[in-house]
Amino acid sequence: MVLIDSLNRILKIEEANETIVPQHGHVNESGVAARRFHSQRNMYLTGFTLFLSLILNRTFFLILDLLASEEKVEVIKKQASQQSKEYERVLTSETVLMQELKDLTNIIANHPEALRDYEDLKKQQDEKKTLEDKKDI
Repeated sequence: MVLIDSLNRILKIEEANETIVPQHGHVNESGVAARRFHSQRNMYLTGFTLFLSLILNRTFFLILDLLASEEKVEVIKKQASQQSKEYERVLTSETVLMQELKDLTNIIANHPEALRDYEDLKKQQDEKKTLEDKKDI
């Protein structure tokens, strides 16, 4: 509103300057020039202030977006570190289990009695399963 008011004042001064009968007094010319100067100054100041307020508003929202993005990045970093820790834990447990499997396979291969016992246990398990299936029917 102030910008529009300053534009209206400049227009009024210019209209008044055109309608005034030319007089050769320095006092009259300097008064009109001073009023014109003040009106133009006010227009430029209000226009610049409006422009700066728009820039400030945009900067404020950019900073808010930046803060929200930084918070999201922190959350994602925490999730990534937790996932990497979980991955390392699973990887180490997998290597331990693979080593145990190798050890047990070696034990079974080296001891035919253990292989026979394993096969017997497997047969017993299968028989137990078939009996349970028959009971369910």
